[in-house]
Amino acid sequence: MRAVAALAALLAVLVAASAPAQAHDQLKGSDPAKDATVGSLDSITLTFSAGVRFPAMVLHDAAGAAIPLTEPEVQGKDLVAGVVSPPAPGRYVIGWRVVSSDGHPIEGEIPFTLAGSATAVSPGTAAVPTAGAPAERPAGPVPVSAPEEDSGGGLLWAGGALVVLLGLGLFLVRGRRTGR
Repeated sequence: MRAVAALAALLAVLVAASAPAQAHDQLKGSDPAKDATVGSLDSITLTFSAGVRFPAMVLHDAAGAAIPLTEPEVQGKDLVAGVVSPPAPGRYVIGWRVVSSDGHPIEGEIPFTLAGSATAVSPGTAAVPTAGAPAERPAGPVPVSAPEEDSGGGLLWAGGALVVLLGLGLFLVRGRRTGR
C-alpha cells in the first residue's frame, strides 16, 4: 500500500510541475499577418492569449536595417507600435519579445511584404490611406495558425503516464504474489 501512496504522490508532483510548462502565453494573431502582403503600414498589432509584460518590438527590412517604431504599448492582450516614418515597399520582418503572464520570455518573427507606400503616424493620430493602395485589409489582428513556441508540456505528460503504467504493473504483480 505504501508503494501505491508513493506512486500517487509522485504523479501529483509530475502533474503540478507540468502545469506551468503549458501555461506560456502564445501569439494568437498579428496585423500585418505572417507572410501577408499589405498595401500600407501605419502600425503593428500583436495579439496574445493573455496580457504580457516588458514588450520589445523591432521592424527590419530585407537588408537588416531597422525601421523606427514608436514605443510598443501593451493594451490588454494586444501589443501595439506605430510606424514613425513610411517605409518603402519591400520585404520586412517584425521581431518581438515579451514576458508571458507566467514569467517566461517568449519571442518570434513575422515576415510580411509591403506592396504600397506606408503612412507615417504620430501617436494619437489616425492614419490616412495612400492613393492607389490595394483594398483595405481586415480590421484587427489575423489569427496565427500555429503557436510560436512549444513548451514541451507533452513530454511531461508522457512521462507521468509512463510512471502511472509502471506503478499499476507493480501493483498488479505485488497483488499476485501476496494472493498465492
